[in-house]
Amino acid sequence: MSFFPPLSIADAIDKIDYNQYLLPAIQRDFVWSSSKIEMLFDSLMQGYPIGSMLLWRVNGKNTENQRFYGILKKYRERYLIRSEEISTKNIPSFEVVLDGQQRLTALYLGLKGSYAYKGYNLAWKDTEYSIPTRYLYLNLKYKKNRRNDLNDRDDDRMYEFTFLKPEEALNSDDNNKWFKVGDILGIKGTAQLNSYFKKNDIVDEEAHEILSRLHDIVHLEKLIHYYLEESSDFTRALNIFIRINSGGISLSYSDLVMSTTIMGWMRLDAKKEINGLVDELVKEYGFPVNKDFILRTYLVLYSDDIKFRVQNFSIKNAKEFETYWEEIKQSIKEVFQLVSDFGYAPSTLTSMNALLPIVYYLYKTDRVKGFCQKVGYKEDRALIKRWLHVVLLHQIFGGQAEGVLKAIRDTIKKEISKGTDKFPASAIANRLSKTNKSITVDEEFIQGLLYTSKDSRYAFPILALLFPHLDYKNRDFHLDHCHPLSHFNEKKLKAKGILLNDNNKEYFTDWDYFNSIINLQMLDGNENKSKNAKDLKVWVTDNSITFKKYYLPKELDLADFPTFVEKRTELLTKVLTDVLTL
Repeated sequence: MSFFPPLSIADAIDKIDYNQYLLPAIQRDFVWSSSKIEMLFDSLMQGYPIGSMLLWRVNGKNTENQRFYGILKKYRERYLIRSEEISTKNIPSFEVVLDGQQRLTALYLGLKGSYAYKGYNLAWKDTEYSIPTRYLYLNLKYKKNRRNDLNDRDDDRMYEFTFLKPEEALNSDDNNKWFKVGDILGIKGTAQLNSYFKKNDIVDEEAHEILSRLHDIVHLEKLIHYYLEESSDFTRALNIFIRINSGGISLSYSDLVMSTTIMGWMRLDAKKEINGLVDELVKEYGFPVNKDFILRTYLVLYSDDIKFRVQNFSIKNAKEFETYWEEIKQSIKEVFQLVSDFGYAPSTLTSMNALLPIVYYLYKTDRVKGFCQKVGYKEDRALIKRWLHVVLLHQIFGGQAEGVLKAIRDTIKKEISKGTDKFPASAIANRLSKTNKSITVDEEFIQGLLYTSKDSRYAFPILALLFPHLDYKNRDFHLDHCHPLSHFNEKKLKAKGILLNDNNKEYFTDWDYFNSIINLQMLDGNENKSKNAKDLKVWVTDNSITFKKYYLPKELDLADFPTFVEKRTELLTKVLTDVLTL
């Protein structure tokens, strides 16, 4: 391994474009935030070192059983985060990035690519509205320590690099004049730089200084330092890669595990298959699935030790994983369809680990095909749905989940060996009762559930347990206040002749009463339309509502809300105690 003469950033960008810099299959996805890219460019402008890269020279003729990937050219949060595979068949030789992928990708995205991230409070949809494309810009009218009115930053940045939408960059004033950083690639030399200043009427001395500095760090200064490994031994290159990345936080255990999996798969492209499944699940259901979940699924299915660590993944294990990949993939897909049919969404599924025992059960009992549709599995689906609601409400998968997962997995395994034909929810509850992750029910637990607010992620499973008859599969359900929320303000209460006093004020002013499960119900679409913001008593009378079905006491007048709270708490406590006991 030798240290080679450094390159300019512009030279490195050219090498990326001509596929002279490629990534090994064992490299992870791009993970840098937009602010980290901005900071990188500021560091370069200030003359700070950005570290050396490690490259591995590869002869294109000797890559028959290996896969390589290009540097990511465009980034879209959640939807475009991975590099594309590059055929090296017609590339005589190239250099593989063993260390420095994140920095190189950041440089490319800032100079020639784009970075799209979700706007605040917008839905996760792969559209320009939700995730607008942004480009890196440099403010030619800002330099820290020259402008006191802008020196309120927490960090030590001297220059203002920011990812903006093109229309945002058009906003110029006394404090802002935005230059698209990528345009500097087309400005080479002092003559072209001066021509640009003249053509764009840039006369400010500070702007000249800032843009000249950007030109120099991209074209003139040799800032890309690297070591080059010239051995053709792939195993040696892999060992170098793992040693470099396992010593710090730059590469996670899952990335190292993934590298072993990639190495062990001979017939299929592990990276393409696993990432493809992740992308499919994210696109179809929106749940925050990642490769860790897929890799952990394999451990739950086939490894006695399910702790997520490198030594639990060997080349032998990887080959076994590949052998059963199609069956494992279908099991995972069926379970995500199942929990979606249960009515869960990304905002309400509070633990992905809760799905692993269900995957194990379907896989090991050979019930994957048609489990979500077949009438014969109806009772089993209902049992799994109830169990899922219960374990999520008990939050048993928080912290270190391996212990509880293994206990549940081993219990299911034992019950299957006995010939069970139903999901062993009771056996799991009994096993967990002997641990600190018990799912038994007591008065304190029920009280905590009843005071869960409508906005909580746990409101859905509680109400789904109370109202199991709704069409959750087709999303025909709505969380609704029994007594409308809009009625709980002093002006409206007074208009209804309700005067607040020491005996009732707490009930009418404390959100724990009127915005919690105590004052919530789950309605279907038609019921929700009929209810709207009507008084509870009027809605019940006009629509012949069954008191028992909606757990309503007889006291429906808003003036009787304190009594309503007391009586409904008793009703819901009894029902929840029954349904939460497996």
